Amino acid sequence: MIFGQNLGRQTEKAKQGILRYIWDRKLREGDKIPSQTELCRHLQIGCATLDRAVKALVQDGVLEARRRVGVFVRNAKPEGLPGRSIGIVGLLLDAPHMFNWSLAYAVQDALQKNGCECTMFPFREEYRDTPEFSDFPGLEYAVSQKLVHGLISISDFYAERLLPGLDEAGLKVCFCGPPSHVESGIFLDSVGFMIRGLDELREAGYRMPRILIGPGPLRCFSLPRLAEYLASWPECPVPLDAMYLEGYGLESGHRLADAFLRMPPERRPDSVVIGDDIIAQGFFSELVRKQGRRIDYLPPAVCLRNRKAPVDFPCREVIDYEIDSRELAECAVEQLLNRLRGTESTPPLRWIPPLRRTPEDVHLKPAADRD
Repeated sequence: MIFGQNLGRQTEKAKQGILRYIWDRKLREGDKIPSQTELCRHLQIGCATLDRAVKALVQDGVLEARRRVGVFVRNAKPEGLPGRSIGIVGLLLDAPHMFNWSLAYAVQDALQKNGCECTMFPFREEYRDTPEFSDFPGLEYAVSQKLVHGLISISDFYAERLLPGLDEAGLKVCFCGPPSHVESGIFLDSVGFMIRGLDELREAGYRMPRILIGPGPLRCFSLPRLAEYLASWPECPVPLDAMYLEGYGLESGHRLADAFLRMPPERRPDSVVIGDDIIAQGFFSELVRKQGRRIDYLPPAVCLRNRKAPVDFPCREVIDYEIDSRELAECAVEQLLNRLRGTESTPPLRWIPPLRRTPEDVHLKPAADRD
């Protein structure tokens, strides 16, 4: 990535290499950088190129040259002079994906705090389960020209058409957010949330729940564990294919509310676990709108919320869990940068569990006590 005054591609790359060295080793103001011979070997550049890069960084106020003593750090965190360029890939322009927005901003903030600049590569038009390079405008060119040092993906898609090209380019990738079918990443433990939600409902005596959740690779993780869970819950008559309902945004919430209201009252779900507060907003708002002044059906819920962008909806009883997009972002940036530095020490696959926001001593009203 070329930045600053254009001193030639090799000199600019050398400047960025020095900045990367300062960030990676957490050097501070007054710390001495290695000798010319050591830096040339580390950055794999010639002495003349390194000399030009050091002089440019001295002019930029990043380094300070002391005659017969050495070169020292003057500004360890210079604005506008990143050590790396990282791409963020995902579904960023679609209105219902508020979580993706907040996660993208959190990733950008975490990268900037670690001396990286960000380039966004959103889907071209609409979400596809199995995207290709062409689905992200500018990504293929950036990868081929080595304009990015790594990528963070924040969308839940199947990556088998992307990974070979990224591997061929030697580009490190970290998947972050909703679960994806990959070998490494920082993921929201959506399945753990569903199980805990069903536990909450089961303990309160509910027997006919539904799970309202977003589509995508998540089903590969959730369906086997939910099948195992239901096998240990003989009192629940609802089969897994009827319980696990996938949807997307407000429209799916509206559609599911309408479907439930069309059921005979005795067959309606007595409770819901909702893994997306946008779906929850659409679902409960439609229940209220459809029933008018007399609201007879408003099932208790366990809902997953986004701490950074809370959404309200009209529900009488709800147990809230929440996920902090900042935690996911910081863990993803740490994992990617460690891989780029060759110092990876954390597990390649990490699950971040949602936390119960509702106080632990607050529980749903028992099913037997409801009218």
